[in-house]
Amino acid sequence: MPSTSIKSLTRGLALPVGRALAAAGVSANAVTIAGLAFAAGAGWFLSEDRRAAALACLVGSGLCDLLDGAVARARGGDGSLFGAALDSTADRYGEGLLLAGVLILRVHQGGAEGWFLWLWVLALVASFLTSYVRARAEGLGLRCEVGLLERPERLGLMVLFPILGPRFAPWILGALAVGGHVTFVQRLAHVRRSARERDETRRP
Repeated sequence: MPSTSIKSLTRGLALPVGRALAAAGVSANAVTIAGLAFAAGAGWFLSEDRRAAALACLVGSGLCDLLDGAVARARGGDGSLFGAALDSTADRYGEGLLLAGVLILRVHQGGAEGWFLWLWVLALVASFLTSYVRARAEGLGLRCEVGLLERPERLGLMVLFPILGPRFAPWILGALAVGGHVTFVQRLAHVRRSARERDETRRP
């Protein structure tokens, strides 16, 4: 199923819950902050190798990530400009804390070799780069919801950390690093193409 179809489906499923939360007086920003708190908890529990608790927090974070937009739409529109900025910033913060938990556990277990540190850094940089390109493009008025590893796919990979355990952390980090940098290149190419098309339409 295409990524756009999955997004439409999940948004449709989340909307009734978003309406209920909005009717109860819960704001989209509160849901975003709750999602960040869950992500921080997941990072902490991962660093302690408490995999069940980390998985529960990751599920909670993913649900909040889905529901904050639903609450914003239920309140009418796509939410405030500050809410959009808070949402994307909290996503980056949460992913950073989660990856920090993976690294701290590796250090505690005495397996933070140089190659693992490089893999971890590449995964972290890829996470931030893919989001930065999209944010920069949207700041220029260009849509950039493309690429191999968008936010839902990255979350899906990160859920594997507590499911599969520390032994598989290098493989998951590798997938995040490679997929993230591929996504970065895809998005950069998309922005280049979109910018050229817009420039051509503006020429007299």
